[in-house]
Amino acid sequence: MAIRIVTGGIAQETNTFQWQPTTLEDFQTGSSGIHRGQEILDLDGTGTIYGGIVAEARRQGVELIPTTYAHAVPGGRVTRHAFETLKQEILDGIRAALPVDGVLLGIHGAMALEDEDDGEGPLIAAVRELVGPNVPIVAPLDLHTNLSGAMMAGADAFVGYKHYPHIDTPETGAHAMRILLAAIRGEARPTMAHVRLPLIAPNQSMVTTWQSPLKTAIDRAREIEQEPGVLAATVLGGFPFADVPFAGVATIVVTDGDPALARRYATELARICWDLRDDFTIHPTPIADAIAEAMAGEPGSVYVLADIADSGASGTAGDGTAVLRGLLEANARSAAVAQIMDPEAVAACIEAGVGATVTLSVGGKHDKYHGEPVEVTGRVRLIHEGRFPILGPMGAGTYASRGKTVVLEIGGPDGIELQLTELRGHPHDLNFFRCFGIEPTQRRILVLKSAAHFRAAFEPIATKVIEVDAPGISSPRLERFDYRRLRRPIYPLDPETTWSPED
Repeated sequence: MAIRIVTGGIAQETNTFQWQPTTLEDFQTGSSGIHRGQEILDLDGTGTIYGGIVAEARRQGVELIPTTYAHAVPGGRVTRHAFETLKQEILDGIRAALPVDGVLLGIHGAMALEDEDDGEGPLIAAVRELVGPNVPIVAPLDLHTNLSGAMMAGADAFVGYKHYPHIDTPETGAHAMRILLAAIRGEARPTMAHVRLPLIAPNQSMVTTWQSPLKTAIDRAREIEQEPGVLAATVLGGFPFADVPFAGVATIVVTDGDPALARRYATELARICWDLRDDFTIHPTPIADAIAEAMAGEPGSVYVLADIADSGASGTAGDGTAVLRGLLEANARSAAVAQIMDPEAVAACIEAGVGATVTLSVGGKHDKYHGEPVEVTGRVRLIHEGRFPILGPMGAGTYASRGKTVVLEIGGPDGIELQLTELRGHPHDLNFFRCFGIEPTQRRILVLKSAAHFRAAFEPIATKVIEVDAPGISSPRLERFDYRRLRRPIYPLDPETTWSPED
């Protein structure tokens, strides 16, 4: 009889500084989605965790029983209604499948609820209560997981992404499946140890396309995974824009029945991160300086100006105006901006029609953290439904959607091409330009509202990437945030913070 594994989950990354909650409707809007039953299995071959989970299950002759898998674009805290509705669907699916040999959960690791700081812990606990103590539960984790005690208490094994941008999601899903199968077959006894450091870090210091401090630890984790008795070694950068007690850098090591070995390696990885704690500080470039450098570049140059403080992938609204204002003040040419979320401006452009010249107040409407609205005058060049395929190294085979999208030409065809959208997004693929009539390799300046995911597709075409110092709730300037629930002391907010393996 084939091994029976049931799967499903809820995945959302929560920015608690985003005032707008993530509702059940948000899980079904734009680039988000709820996959039920066969729809989960249809993710086979995509650049997602299920692209690897489904393929590995098929390769190993496993009966994979899908329930519900819901994922939402990063945003504010998840409403209790959305969480309970989706959790119940998953539990009902598991209950209908019983008895099962194992559970593979599709989660993120940094979800917070409107009335509770931990989203994954309660989900895992509910699944554990249903399947009992002897059915193994394994899950892949996003590199930005904020690891809670409830998560560790409820699961048998975790394995995290090792790339940021997250181009290894299928491989991580397959890795989790192999650990689960080893436990079911009696080939291994997964034993976990973890360390949570008093350290929070900006996303840019976790990027793995350069030798960031987190990559240094991840490189060592890869070596540890080759050691006898080690099933997985994970370094989590955490998600610093979640004001929860357990936010921050953490390590997890899974061994085959050897808790002392797991503890030793988890501590070693934590020590690497702690010793490099000063290197996690990021120094973004002032907007005017970044624009001036790009405009002075050689002909044919492509400069990526990353608006890292207003990244849709980090839960912001994506309507920050500081970089656009800088482009206008500098009279920049050959510039393309992806994107500013402004449903009102989109509606006005649609009403005016393609070819019309409009004067609009754009952006800066969602909150007080991303700049004031900016008045622009431009020609409506394109109106698009906003849904398009992802073809690059991250998320290939899936679709992105930002709702209705308008391209506004400001200052003529070689001026500033501004994408206005109904929904927020995070441009991590060249199709965020190409599908809207903009060839990114032929523009001097590309403004991307993205923390780091853009690097997988855009670094190969960029003369230079410049991270700009704009305002926003995904800024690497962590001292700007009003943390109230974060455990203290914590580095770098509290420079005197100490840590030792005995803590």
